[in-house]
Amino acid sequence: MPIKKYILLLLLLVPLGIRAQERWTAHWIGLDTISTPNQWIAYTQKAVRSTKEKQVTVRIATDSKYTLVVNSRTVVREGQLKRGPNPQDTYYDEIDIGPFLQKGENEITVITWFWGKEGFAHKNSGRNGLLFQCEDTAFNSNTSWKARRMTEYYNPAGIQPNFRLAETNVGFDAAKADHAAWQPVMDFGVPPVAPWNKLVQRDIPFFREAELKNYIGEPVRKGDTLICRLPYNAQVTPAFRITAPAGVKIQLLTDNYLTAGNPELASVRTEYITREGEQSFETPAWMNGHFVQYVMPRAVKIISLQYRESGYDTKLTGTFHSSDTALNTLWQKAQRTLYVNMRDNYFDCPDRERALWWGDVATEIGETFYALDTNANQLSRKAIRNLVDWQAPDSSLYAPIPAGNWREELPQQMLAAIHGIDTYFQYTGDTATMRYVYPAVKKYLSLWKTDERGMIIHRKGGWDLPDWGANIDASLLDNAWYIVAAKALATMAILYNDNAYATQLEQQILRVRNATRRYCLREGVFRSPDYQGETDDRANAMAVIAGIAYKADYPAIIRLLKTARHASPYMEKYVLESLFVMEAPEDALERMKLRYQVMIDNHYTTLNELFDDNKGGTNNHAWSGGPLTLLSQYASGVTPLKPGYERYLVKPMPGGLSAVGCSLETIKGRIAVQYTKTGYGVKLELNTQLGTQVFVAVPYQPEQVVKINGQEAFIGGGFVPIRGISWIGIENGYMLFTTLAKGKYVFETY
Repeated sequence: MPIKKYILLLLLLVPLGIRAQERWTAHWIGLDTISTPNQWIAYTQKAVRSTKEKQVTVRIATDSKYTLVVNSRTVVREGQLKRGPNPQDTYYDEIDIGPFLQKGENEITVITWFWGKEGFAHKNSGRNGLLFQCEDTAFNSNTSWKARRMTEYYNPAGIQPNFRLAETNVGFDAAKADHAAWQPVMDFGVPPVAPWNKLVQRDIPFFREAELKNYIGEPVRKGDTLICRLPYNAQVTPAFRITAPAGVKIQLLTDNYLTAGNPELASVRTEYITREGEQSFETPAWMNGHFVQYVMPRAVKIISLQYRESGYDTKLTGTFHSSDTALNTLWQKAQRTLYVNMRDNYFDCPDRERALWWGDVATEIGETFYALDTNANQLSRKAIRNLVDWQAPDSSLYAPIPAGNWREELPQQMLAAIHGIDTYFQYTGDTATMRYVYPAVKKYLSLWKTDERGMIIHRKGGWDLPDWGANIDASLLDNAWYIVAAKALATMAILYNDNAYATQLEQQILRVRNATRRYCLREGVFRSPDYQGETDDRANAMAVIAGIAYKADYPAIIRLLKTARHASPYMEKYVLESLFVMEAPEDALERMKLRYQVMIDNHYTTLNELFDDNKGGTNNHAWSGGPLTLLSQYASGVTPLKPGYERYLVKPMPGGLSAVGCSLETIKGRIAVQYTKTGYGVKLELNTQLGTQVFVAVPYQPEQVVKINGQEAFIGGGFVPIRGISWIGIENGYMLFTTLAKGKYVFETY
């Protein structure tokens, strides 16, 4: 390796190594060398403090979750991320407990919940243990701590969470609470030590939690079941306060507990056995749905039924509005779907799997930039790093990860993942992450080979699934997805100063594109030579996005996309995007409404996994949210031109909409756009931020007049100079202006 590249690699990896190998003085402690699944252990320590500092930092690690209580006050309700940052290691949390400490005696209690099983997004360590390191070393975990088995928790009999979930059901017997004696702990050693190995600092915020709230309206009773309505599909922990005789069993679950009513697709539930008298309980296991169901016999007297909403720490700051209420509803449902699929990581659905499937994640990352605040960028970065840090020894990438009981590569989804990484870069300008992932992505793309024609050889991987449904032209999709991924990798190569490889990629892209056009282009549309099904809408759309299709091909492809409807909601995003790319917004919006009409009209606040009857699918599936991005990026017209919004474009493509607009948080600040058709032309209102250059595209008509903030800027076919505004020219039916100045602007045409 050239010395310059070697030094660069060291500089990139040193901060990560420091973060992963903090100096540890506390010891891992526990009660068992082999732990049983769904085990709850409480750990405690008391220490006297002579002073009260404002800040006292602690670092905590366990497998799988913990609750931290300091002096009887809950500091963290759900701590610890699902394990692990890579196949060997474990995350740790860093928390300031200073505000909870007092002068004199202090008591620390950490309740650990050890799942003890593999999942699609969790790597089981095999042991329930605790590490607690504090600036005040008197609190450091060691053999002076005590622990007790929380025998009040148990694993309920009956249906268990499906094999994809590492989470366990929760059972709680109130009569047994606090009965077990405190015991001495075992010393498992100072980090790094097996089975937790090295410790890597949590790289996303702690989860956002609300106060307990009342449900919407009164509960509806059906036999022993009380059905309580939530305001929308949310991640919640149900709670209750009751008076009851001893030994009554209560069940807590949601309407999303069984996907399509199938016990083999069960999510989590909670079971509670009462003690005599008044009592209250809140399950530690989050669940999601539109309704919470309390299976509560009539012998129980209800004082209150409530819930606590929680989720990833980001705000739903983005907005979209248009003259079409159906599109407004679709955008809002997509935003809600996105948020309910975020927590330890992104996932495809919050009930059946909670797993980071990268086909879904590529779509989710794009949505965040229009729907959420910039805190979401941390979750995107975590997902990206997890992907490459779990790379297999044979250089393949696979998801979902962290992987406990899954190792299969979905090749085309991995190419989509590389596209998603590039999307993240375009909106954030995060060059460090691009450089970090470059070696892994380069190794992975090298696995894709071409045949004697110059076309990509199909990779079946572990699961050969380009999309759900029929009429999938997999070979054409291979070539299109490869080009999209190779373009992203070329960007990474340049950032990594590997310009020679970037040039090789550009040449390879040209060869693959030319070969695909030569062997697949037939009468303006694309079909692989050996493909026998109906012409594939999704594959032709990807040919447009990849640049395989030329403008001369667009009319035939547009005609195809007006009738061919084979794509699932996952690939439908790219079909719709291709129509915007081909400057056919009317067709894009018409198809969008047609395909999503059932989801728009149904009573759910989130989007289905599948179109039409959604038979067998979830009602809160991440991959269906693509229209959110498209309505903001293309219909409202806000898209970055250089990474990190150094330059961006405002070019609304409203189709038949009389009004459309959006607002969004960017790393440069908040941007808002409003486009309105008027009786005399169009009105385009927008604001700009410091540190960025905006290009504004205004529809052009011969002889029209353009005013900017009330001043004539274009009249009689010529530009009239206005301070802070530059004229670019006329291109593809649009007049282009640009400014570097922060402010509010109103463009009007007459």
